[in-house]
Amino acid sequence: MGIFIVFLLIVVAAVYFLQRKRSGTGGKEAKRKELRQLLNLPSQSADQTIDRYINNLKERHPGHDEEWYLDKIIYDLEKDRR
Repeated sequence: MGIFIVFLLIVVAAVYFLQRKRSGTGGKEAKRKELRQLLNLPSQSADQTIDRYINNLKERHPGHDEEWYLDKIIYDLEKDRR
């Protein structure tokens, strides 16, 4: 019985961490959606603009993940609107 409980806890923990990892991609999509709204462009044009901006940032700040670049773009756009 004790082994079953330990096994069950391990399975629950694994499922929990896998769900959290998957939700990270949802974070990227949520940030892209926020950027589309900030850019106020048609969806395709906004995506092209975001991709260009990411490529530009990758040249100036290499080694970060895509979510960092999206955060940087959001920060820069909001800073410029003040």
